[in-house]
Amino acid sequence: MARTLAELQGLLKGLDGVQDAYVQPPTNGMQYPCIMIERDLQGHTSFADNIKYMFMKRYTITIMDRDPYSLIPDQVEGLPHSEFNRSFKRDSLNHFVFQMFF
Repeated sequence: MARTLAELQGLLKGLDGVQDAYVQPPTNGMQYPCIMIERDLQGHTSFADNIKYMFMKRYTITIMDRDPYSLIPDQVEGLPHSEFNRSFKRDSLNHFVFQMFF
């Protein structure tokens, strides 16, 4: 059964060094390092005997940090059902993007 977005947000906020985990970024600026959480359209459903018995939502998790050697991506990569997707730099911030089923 899929868990709630609030549970995912709480899990990510609890990682060492994370200032905040945003589902909707604030209008007056963010505190870095932070994490952005976005829901993907795709999820994962498992069936047995034509009955759905498990569904997990897929999220895009983006870590934004000024430190290019941040340890936060290692923590996110260590979470179950999390996979590194790409990294890039924009506006003096390093972005580390993961796909995660939760």
